[in-house]
Amino acid sequence: MTTPADPAPLPLQLEDIILTLPGADGPVEILRGVSFAARPGEIVAVTGRSGSGKSSLLAVAAGLEPVTSGSVKLFGEELAGASEDRLARARRGRVGIVFQAFHLLPNMTALENVAVALETADIAKGKAARLRAADALERVGLGHRLKHYPGQLSGGEQQRVAVARAAVVRPALVFADEPTGNLDTAAGSAVRDLLFALAREDGAALVLVTHEPTLAAACDRQVVMADGRIVS
Repeated sequence: MTTPADPAPLPLQLEDIILTLPGADGPVEILRGVSFAARPGEIVAVTGRSGSGKSSLLAVAAGLEPVTSGSVKLFGEELAGASEDRLARARRGRVGIVFQAFHLLPNMTALENVAVALETADIAKGKAARLRAADALERVGLGHRLKHYPGQLSGGEQQRVAVARAAVVRPALVFADEPTGNLDTAAGSAVRDLLFALAREDGAALVLVTHEPTLAAACDRQVVMADGRIVS
């Protein structure tokens, strides 16, 4: 009789997360006992009013903000208390992040900003990386802006470059903070379709913060936050 295989670890699992940061009048509790998980192929919207802890939840989940206490697991690997090198290794090639502030490299073109994600993850180099990067930018409607630098792009265009950079490695887990916030309807639809395709076609877990009810309603599940807690 064969022994059933252990189930694959979840892409993301948070247990009883506390995040306390220093404030002018003493420590401020940003996250208060948050437990949350995302499954392969699942699209989860994190919603709530400004200041409810949404972006902090994303930062903790991506290993960008160390927790005060609790457990943070990416693909079954505990990252609470891990070094920067270990965090980078855990994310490399498996995690895509779309920041609200874009974080594009100003001395690189749109094409180079996307291609560097493939090169850093050792997925593709040189011409192969540039071809994949061009395809990703084409999918978000920026095929005509490949050679433009971030300073030559509008805020919405920079946001689409950031989405293409996160998506190009075909990650198993994607975090996106307001990915359509600065975009018009057509560009927002292109970005949504690209991100959703990673989940629907590639089986990635997608966790996105949004204020947009239409985008949240299109997700598989909504997590509502208030005062640093998940309330529904």
